[in-house]
Amino acid sequence: MRRLLIAAALASVAACGGEKEAAPSIDPSAELNAIADEYLAAMLDYSPFSIVFAGLTDAVKEDHAAMEDNSPAGLARLQHTEDKLSARLERIDAAALGERADWVLYETLKEQFGASRQMRVCRLNLWNVNHMSGWQNSFPLVAETQPVSTPVEQAMALARWRRLPAYLEQERENLDAGLAAGYSAPKRVVARVIAQLDAVLDAPPENLPFLSFAKKADGNAEFAAAMKTLEFEEIAPALDEFRNYLRDAYLPKARDALSIRSVPNGEQCYEALLRAYHTAEIGGAATFEHGRKAVEANWAAVVQRGEAMFNETDFAATLQRTKDDPANRFRSEQELIDFTRALEPVAREKIAPFFSKLPDQPMIVEPFPDYLKGTGQSSRYEPKPAADGPATYRIDTDDWATQTKGEAEIVLVHEGWPGHHLQIATAYAVEGLHPVTRLFGSTAYIEGWARYAEALAEEAGLYQNGYGAISRRAWPARGMVVDPGIHLYGWTNERAAAFLVESGRFDEKTAEAMLDRIAVIPGQLTAYDTGGLEIASLRAEAVQRLGARFDIQSFHDRVLENGAVPLAALREHVEAWIAEEEAKAN
Repeated sequence: MRRLLIAAALASVAACGGEKEAAPSIDPSAELNAIADEYLAAMLDYSPFSIVFAGLTDAVKEDHAAMEDNSPAGLARLQHTEDKLSARLERIDAAALGERADWVLYETLKEQFGASRQMRVCRLNLWNVNHMSGWQNSFPLVAETQPVSTPVEQAMALARWRRLPAYLEQERENLDAGLAAGYSAPKRVVARVIAQLDAVLDAPPENLPFLSFAKKADGNAEFAAAMKTLEFEEIAPALDEFRNYLRDAYLPKARDALSIRSVPNGEQCYEALLRAYHTAEIGGAATFEHGRKAVEANWAAVVQRGEAMFNETDFAATLQRTKDDPANRFRSEQELIDFTRALEPVAREKIAPFFSKLPDQPMIVEPFPDYLKGTGQSSRYEPKPAADGPATYRIDTDDWATQTKGEAEIVLVHEGWPGHHLQIATAYAVEGLHPVTRLFGSTAYIEGWARYAEALAEEAGLYQNGYGAISRRAWPARGMVVDPGIHLYGWTNERAAAFLVESGRFDEKTAEAMLDRIAVIPGQLTAYDTGGLEIASLRAEAVQRLGARFDIQSFHDRVLENGAVPLAALREHVEAWIAEEEAKAN
């Protein structure tokens, strides 16, 4: 329509013998939000499950009959839309955007468009076998939220999940195309996915996690009969066929190497993934070097605390003393769960003085379902809008026998208070932000805040016996080293595993699981400390420049008030606040 209006205006000029008329002006805020609306619609057309994964059910109407589009044609449409919208975004004068919400949206879209274009070299859809966040363990999260209380909702549920076999058939076609072009997932990762599918198929069909919503619909005989047909005749056979494909056809051809350099354009892909996770163009070499220096500083801090607690100056011996203390260990899986559940309200209380306001939404602690146990899952935070009930800290209990209480404290802090739960629940409550900013939140910001939270919890006195203070320094920043070590610098599996075990957080078994995680989501592990060190650096800058005027609650308000913005935008925003506070003093 705008193109037609402009054409009509030009025709009018010609007809009047050259008399000029002003071209219609475009409101930059309206154009920016129109771009965001169109991009969100395109994204949800391609990936409707993103509404659940990103916790957008409070802000976006979900099509409960829609299935993910994993077709090459669907991906091409999305990329075409990205290119058109990116060109429109480039024509907006960012300086003309007056509202803070518009600034957040502009910075988010600018970074997302750039990162998405750069990642196209990866062709991730051609080797999408992922034991961490693949369809086999992410789709059940959608099934849990599927409404079936009315006949219409039941019909939509049947329509959606009847399309799962076709989705799996398309996945097979994608993976076959990947193998033909030289792309594959690592064998070890494929084996983990097969194990997950084995666990699903070993259970009765009526317990399929993809159809968990069926148990919420009672009293409708027709729906129950349709569900039984869907379970036994469609979904279970499709899962079995896909598992057999992975085991018999794909696994023998999958790559042995963990490094992304073993796929076409692997090094370019890794740099693109780093940019996407960091929401900044930092690069692998700088990430590795920054991480190496941070590891050295953390090593010295562990030794210093070991000398104070144990009269021990050896790094490894300090960590071993920490792990061996019976008071720092669990006697059962249930004790780990109970310990963590009891710590959650304590953490909330202790960190409260550091914030002007805490979100009201509660968080619950739950273990992984049986079919995901023993398959290399990491503890994770599962957000949801407050209106939908409590968020969930999904705790990994596979290695409870080697887990320490200090480590359990750290992970609870990271996933809960003052980590992910505080940050994400706070972001949900920010008014005026476009939903697309939640869909494309910065990983380095989100994970960086959680890493920063681990240190903040120590300030709050949460680590009860000193062991948590040692453990939290032994691991951080090592991800910035081992991840590019594997993917860029040719580290062997043995060298990488030894580097992980040296941190005291891993034994041989858990180190192998971490290597597989690094292999299947290259670059993601570097985002934690890239973001955490950036937030700590901004705080140090604020303290140095403001002196006695520095207020920790105000600093945290400034960091949290815009949601998960790109790192460069975060620095710009916080440094503007520092300058404002300096001006008040003058």
